[in-house]
Amino acid sequence: MIGRLQGSPWLLLTSSYDNKMKKIGLTLLCLFSFTALSYSQQGSGFGFKGGMNYNTSGKYFKDAGQILTKPGENVGYHVGVFYQLNSYDIALRPELIFTQNRFETSLGKVEYQRVDLPVLVKMRFFQIIGFSIGPSLHYTLEEKFSNPDLFESTDPFGLGFQMGLGVNIGPVGLDLRFERELNERKYTLDNVLGKEDYKRQQLILGLSFKIPSKK
Repeated sequence: MIGRLQGSPWLLLTSSYDNKMKKIGLTLLCLFSFTALSYSQQGSGFGFKGGMNYNTSGKYFKDAGQILTKPGENVGYHVGVFYQLNSYDIALRPELIFTQNRFETSLGKVEYQRVDLPVLVKMRFFQIIGFSIGPSLHYTLEEKFSNPDLFESTDPFGLGFQMGLGVNIGPVGLDLRFERELNERKYTLDNVLGKEDYKRQQLILGLSFKIPSKK
């Protein structure tokens, strides 16, 4: 009896029907996944940015007074490119930035050029307001000292973090971020003075433009 049922046309028909339904279901699942992924990535694309950097000591009232008396003392600039991968109200935004800035230590002034690679998670609120946070890698290209015979820097690599708020209107964005290095920059002095450690921190005001994607 069982053998007859296993070879009956009814079982063959139902088995073929089940296979077709599985294929249709798998096709619909793939189509739905592709549609959802495409929709979630709407607005993703490349862009470029630039702006000003202010190197701060962490003593903000003192820094505010210095801005008023010597507005160009610790001000630098940055330019670069980015790619923003959107997924609804959250985006991943790696950037490649060239930065030039300067700051003052107890032994003199330091000017530097470096390449920054921040990788930020950006959360959007009320359509136009965004909060960004993430790590930032640094590679120092060049450092110039007001007293070059007195000290020199060591490891050019650095790691820090950035966080800030921004406003986006269409492809144009304006954001203000705070950045702090996690590892200390060590400046080797002469044999008598030893070493001085310094953690850079800066306020970054940037204007960005995202290239509209082709539809």
